[in-house]
Amino acid sequence: MFKEHLLKVWSRFGLRLVLALGVGWASYAGLAAVPAQAVDAQAGAFAPAGAGGFWYTVRSGDTLSGISARFDVSLAGIMRANNLRNARAIYAGQKLYLPKEPDSPGRASTTAAAGRSAAANTPAAKTRGKAIYVSLGKQRMWVYENGQLLWTFLVSTGTPDRATKAGTFRIKSKIDEAWSNVWQLRMPNWLGIYDVGRIENGIHAMPMTKNGRPVRWRVGAPGSFGCVVLNTKDAATLYNWATIGTLVVIRY
Repeated sequence: MFKEHLLKVWSRFGLRLVLALGVGWASYAGLAAVPAQAVDAQAGAFAPAGAGGFWYTVRSGDTLSGISARFDVSLAGIMRANNLRNARAIYAGQKLYLPKEPDSPGRASTTAAAGRSAAANTPAAKTRGKAIYVSLGKQRMWVYENGQLLWTFLVSTGTPDRATKAGTFRIKSKIDEAWSNVWQLRMPNWLGIYDVGRIENGIHAMPMTKNGRPVRWRVGAPGSFGCVVLNTKDAATLYNWATIGTLVVIRY
């Protein structure tokens, strides 16, 4: 009787020990059951800080390959930055970190060379007169006159929740310094291009507060409220050259 009782006690104790060790090991190894969406939501924790990339919120219908092509970031780079193991495991509302990558092999390595290589393939390059071409994916602007490339500028377009609209436009207003009632900001070298409701979006220099304090962020990545923003010097160059009616082509 005593032996049987001892065996029962040991069996219960052993079972509990095995279960406890199993659960503990699963938690330690990251194998504990966690909803897939919850795992994805943690992916941003793996994004490198201060690496020069930006965040993108996945929209309904997005695919990882489509995001890769749209923003000119490699599929492998996106998956690595967000610790994704399956390219199809994304969902609407998920935030993905899109890292800044060096030019890939075979791609022009300098901004000027990149501008020249792009010249033959952009709508603006084939247009007579003045034309501005903006790439949302590359965060670049190419400025042409009679098909000749004049300048290549880094730009900052709208963040995903206030995206800059793609399309073909004409400069419709030109103001030394515009004022935004919505954001309470001064916007030097304003070139208006299209309306968003009662508000006009445009191309301009880095904004300033009412008191003249500069508001700066890094050009070369989305960061604006929808406008196309340039560094102060580049914006002044463009403003002095552009005229009302100048063609503006914005593409992904």
